[in-house]
Amino acid sequence: MNEDLNERIKVILEKLNIDEKRKEARGLEVEMSRPEFWQDRKTAEDKSRKFANLQDLITKLEKLNDDPSEALVEELEYQLYLSGPYDDHNAVMSIHSGQGGVEAMDWANMLYRMYTQFCNGKSWKLTETDFEPGSEAGIKEVEFEVIGDYAYGLLKHEAGVHRLVRQSPFNADKLRQTSFALVEVTPLVEDEKNEIIIKDDEIEWDFFRAGGHGGAKCQ
Repeated sequence: MNEDLNERIKVILEKLNIDEKRKEARGLEVEMSRPEFWQDRKTAEDKSRKFANLQDLITKLEKLNDDPSEALVEELEYQLYLSGPYDDHNAVMSIHSGQGGVEAMDWANMLYRMYTQFCNGKSWKLTETDFEPGSEAGIKEVEFEVIGDYAYGLLKHEAGVHRLVRQSPFNADKLRQTSFALVEVTPLVEDEKNEIIIKDDEIEWDFFRAGGHGGAKCQ
């Protein structure tokens, strides 16, 4: 095995700590074994998918120790690229037309079609949550959820201002026009359901005598 491959394997094993992955997988396995696990179906499906991905990664890391290959190293390097804290989450994307009038609204729509085709190609589920059409063509803005493995990790670098320069079909003089659209990408994170506890000494009581029927009123 050449020195370069050895160094790449070392980096992978350090960054994708197999012991941490095993600990995380065991924690998910305990959660999945509880009778109430499937009461929240969406959360259960997300955690089940995460568990399956972890099991697959652990198997590959174990194989890397026993029988490394260039193909496996390249695959795990790609996995390492998607090892950010929210990279394995689903994503929420929004596209907003910017300066450029109708041309910018058409550009926003072109971007939306591009992302839709990309998601369909990966068999991801795309669900619109907000849509505002353009005044003459295209869209003013659109927001949608993307459900799929590592959706946020693969889409997060699309965030930012996108620019298009072209001869505008909406301009009678066919002049070159610059249009802008803003793309925002955030991970879809489920809200934690924490119980709020209020202590007795944190409650303030005020008593008032009612002017009519009903006796005393407390707030």
